[in-house]
This record gives sequence, C-alpha cells and structure tokens, in this order.
Amino acid sequence: MTLSIPEKTKQAYSRAADQASSSLLRQPQRSMADELHLLADEIVQNEKRDVYGSGALINDFEDELAKLLGKPAALFLPTGTLAQPMALRIHADQRQRNGVALHPTSHLMLHEQMGFEALWRLNGTTTGKPNQPITLGDLQAVQTNDLGSVLIELPMREIGGQLPEWDDLVEQSQWARANNIAMHLDGARLWQVPKAYKCSLAEVCELFDSVYVSFYKDLGAISGAILAGSEAFIEQAKVWTRRAGGNVITQYPQVISARRSLRENLPLMEDAVNYSKALGDALNELDGVRVNPQKPQTAMFHLHFAMNAETLSEKIAAYVSNTGVTVLPLPRAEINGESICEIPIGRNAMSQPQSFWLRHFKAFLETL
Repeated sequence: MTLSIPEKTKQAYSRAADQASSSLLRQPQRSMADELHLLADEIVQNEKRDVYGSGALINDFEDELAKLLGKPAALFLPTGTLAQPMALRIHADQRQRNGVALHPTSHLMLHEQMGFEALWRLNGTTTGKPNQPITLGDLQAVQTNDLGSVLIELPMREIGGQLPEWDDLVEQSQWARANNIAMHLDGARLWQVPKAYKCSLAEVCELFDSVYVSFYKDLGAISGAILAGSEAFIEQAKVWTRRAGGNVITQYPQVISARRSLRENLPLMEDAVNYSKALGDALNELDGVRVNPQKPQTAMFHLHFAMNAETLSEKIAAYVSNTGVTVLPLPRAEINGESICEIPIGRNAMSQPQSFWLRHFKAFLETL
C-alpha cells in the first residue's frame, strides 16, 4: 500500500541520518568530492574514456564480468530498468512469444511503471505467492502458449531477501529449457547469493539464459549495470540499447566506479551474509519486532513492526536525531497493519560488533 509518511518526517530523518556517527545500513557513502577524487586515482596511466560502448576501459570490464558470471559476453548499461525488459524483449523475439512469467513483487511490476508492457510490448503473468519465492509448481501452473521467458529474482528484495530451494531452482531451469522458455535472472543483489547456495556466481548463472547485475546496490558504485548472456544475445542487446537511447557517448565515470566498488566490496559479501544471519538470529529474541525471513538467508532481511508507518517513522527519525545512530531506515511498506523496514548489511554494519546494534535496537524498542 502507499505509505503515509509526512514530508517533514522524511526531511528530519534525512538530516539526522546525514549527521549520524554510525549506520547499520549498506556501505559507507563518501561525499561527491571524495568520490570523484577516488575515481581520479583509479585511472590507469594512459587509460582512455570509452566512446559509445567501445574502448579497452569498458570492453575489458565487460569481459571481466562475463567471466565472473560464467557467460560468453556482457554489456555495460546505465540502468537495470533498461537491461531487464530489453533482455525479455530479445527472448520474446527469439521465440515469437511475448509472455513473461514473474513474481507479484518483481521490480518490473512494482517500481518501473509497467514499462515492460507499455514500452516493450510484453505480456506479464504473475505467478507464485506474494510472500514466498516462485516454485516449480508455480511455473507449471502458468499457461505456456505465449510464454517466452521467466524472470526470477535472487535474492527477492520485497520479501526480505528470500531464496528458492536450490534443487527447486535447478528444476525450474530444466523445465524452462525443456519448454523452450528463457530463464532471466534479476540479480540486482546477486553478489549475496553464492554464500547462501554454497556455490560460485557462475554456477548460479548457469541456470539462466541471461543475467542482470547492479553495481550500486550492494557494491556502492555510482550507478551502472551489466547484462550477460550468449554472444548472439549481447549483439542483439547492443542493437536494442541504441534504439532505446542507452548507448550514451561515454560511461567512464560509472565504469571506473563499478570497477573500484567490485574490487572493494565483493570480497566482503560472504562476511556480510554471515553477519546478517547472526544479527537476524539475535533480533528474533527481542519482543516488539519480527524478522522476515525468520532465518535470514542473505545479506539483508526485513523487520516488521505492529504499528502504522507514520508513527514508526517519527520514532525512527527521533532516535537517529537523539543518538546519532541510524539503526533503521524509514519503512518501505505497510502491509496488514505492519510497517516493514529493510536491513541491508554491508561495511557500515560490520564496522561495529553485533552487541552494539543489539543495544541500540533494545533502546529503540523501548521508545515504541
């Protein structure tokens, strides 16, 4: 549902969070000036900017990501909102079927103004329960006559970073390929997944025909995305990128930022997942808050509070202002009388012992 959080509360929270000495959320954020100085220091001697997607700077990075994800080719793009429907459009054209099966909480359904239908002329069919990952049975229940692709998000942001069971995911991939249906991976936060499944990024991506990953969500880059797949698929993606206005003259700031952030933060993902699981277990012992999933699977989880979003937001903003500690973001949703806050774990959280956050959570809950 639409959240009712007064603008003055949002502004108060933002001011307090900007000045906070500690934050539980994401990676540390540098000032714009510091960020640009760091990017300047990252430039290799004689390195030249890319031009319309060509040049060693961008092409070498694309090759690096293709190898990391276990795909023959990759394309650096400005946004995932371009990358994902474009991938689905290519799969539809290859199969002459415009149908897309996706979860009710997919980013394409909730946060992109239904662009995959309005702009890309695809036909969405939701499947699966809103609070659980898609299963093989959910896919088998979809009418397949016009189904060209399936979109699976790993991990699933809107339900606390949940993942399907590995064996079921493998069976989903086998079912799709047996029916000539493409599997596309919304891997906006894919970096968290290998630890949960005890496998490599490439082993996860092997189950999919195309893969999207983001550089700014977990890794803290300025912006940017990668779309990976077969060489023929990526050649088609280049054509569609030009058509859609995504083939900008140069992306060197974004590429350099992504390159640095990948090196800086990807090695910490396993530690972030472990930290998230332990912190989630500890928060399960507290009264007044519910952890979803009860046993966190990745480097994120949701906290549910039995109060409306406006009241909770005021309490959160006040706590940050009074303590200088950002222990929660403002709620991202309100469902069935519960307000939901997202906890993304990165270097900010891991800079403190878990006892520090537990102490502040207990203190915050006493204010409710």
